Amino acid sequence: MSRSLFVAFAFVVAICAPLSWARQAQAYPQFVLRGLGDCGSCHHSPYGGGLPNRWGRESLDVTFGADSDVGPGNDDLAYDPAHPTDIKVDLGVDLRLVPIYGKDSYTSWSTVIPMLTEVGGAVAVGRLTFYGTVTAKKIEGSGLPVVAFSREHWLKYELSAGTDIRAGRLVQPFGTRQPDHTQYLREDFGFDKFNQSYGVELDLRREGWSLFGGVFAGDLTHVPSERQERSVVLTPVLELGGGAAVGLSALGALSTARDRIAGSLFGRAPLGDRAYALAEIAAQHLSANDTDDTLSTIGEYLRLGWFVRPEMDLFLEGGHRAFLDADGLTKARLGLGMNWQVLRWFELAPQLLAEQRSNLGTRLVAFAQLHVVY
Repeated sequence: MSRSLFVAFAFVVAICAPLSWARQAQAYPQFVLRGLGDCGSCHHSPYGGGLPNRWGRESLDVTFGADSDVGPGNDDLAYDPAHPTDIKVDLGVDLRLVPIYGKDSYTSWSTVIPMLTEVGGAVAVGRLTFYGTVTAKKIEGSGLPVVAFSREHWLKYELSAGTDIRAGRLVQPFGTRQPDHTQYLREDFGFDKFNQSYGVELDLRREGWSLFGGVFAGDLTHVPSERQERSVVLTPVLELGGGAAVGLSALGALSTARDRIAGSLFGRAPLGDRAYALAEIAAQHLSANDTDDTLSTIGEYLRLGWFVRPEMDLFLEGGHRAFLDADGLTKARLGLGMNWQVLRWFELAPQLLAEQRSNLGTRLVAFAQLHVVY
């Protein structure tokens, strides 16, 4: 537990220490110094993630300024009482290709991974918005190399400005939407690339705070029926001023095979004029329903970033995961990388990772994500 306590201490320092000099910003870590709004300002989803809206796409251009005719948020699709029956459409594509090289004490490997090929968009009429995406996915037993699969599709009703109800296949609002879906707090806690759940969610976004909460019925597709979780998730986020924020997530889930409770404390803060911190510590407890088996997990994540240029984010990040009651099985990862927005629609993201796993030695991985979004 010493490593876990150290990272937890680093979390507190990274989030609390800079509050006295943090500058105004309210965004996802890569944009925390750009002043472009919160996650829901750049994405169709009020909780962030998925395809960006027009404001999100245009703001990726480093020459983007206040003279744009686009405002923050989903202005192109928002309800307009003067034209309540107008049909508004926003389409997009997200392509991610990853050349990767890895080496450990046993072997080395290199390959190119088509991580994501996704098309989708949103259609709005009045207060209703439908959002959906389709991606290529390999499903075991289908007999096909890949099939068309929708990771997210939902219907949103805008009750009022900043208050939405969504129903459909959603990413559950737990913890922070950190960039890397393979980091332990996404992957090991069940929020990986294809881990979405059908449910109903209420999204409240206000000046100074946000609240996201919902009830979910499970994946309902390729997950075995005994592992389909019926869950409740609640995540309040408090803006602390100067762009710093803290959030707390709570999740409770039931299934035929097991029950699960999980919690997360997360936050972000600018560090001076050109840097930021993003950190999270989370824990979960699993208990089998037909045996006395239990499993408790604690995980931590810390990312420190520096904008060398407005379009170039250099970062150092680390993750750690430990099974508390399974003979101390752990994973730890340290990575150095860069997010370079070469063009509005093209991002280059090289990274070097060192990963230490219990009884398996150290693994080194180098990759360069090629990201096209339009």
